Amino acid sequence: MIDYGLSGEPVLQRTGALSKVLVMGESIRAQISIRGIVQGVGFRPFVYQLATSLNLNGWVRNTTGDVKIEVEGEGTTINQFLEKLRSRTPPMARVEGLDCHFTEPCGL
Repeated sequence: MIDYGLSGEPVLQRTGALSKVLVMGESIRAQISIRGIVQGVGFRPFVYQLATSLNLNGWVRNTTGDVKIEVEGEGTTINQFLEKLRSRTPPMARVEGLDCHFTEPCGL
């Protein structure tokens, strides 16, 4: 799980086989929840463009209190995606929290 708190510092926890998958660059799925000022500020189009530019497959949608994202691709590419979600947000967006769970790919 990756959690970005108010400090902005990522905390990454990887266990067992999942660590090996990310290191080896095999396909993986990331289920991401983002909290903060991320609705009505162009965040979903930003996520779509970012994922497309990195050749990731998946979807993005608003929910009541956050934005949900699922993407699949190479582990190192998903790590790049997660870093850019924090560092290249639209001007009016503010990410206050980002939770990510890695799972097996399902063919998104």
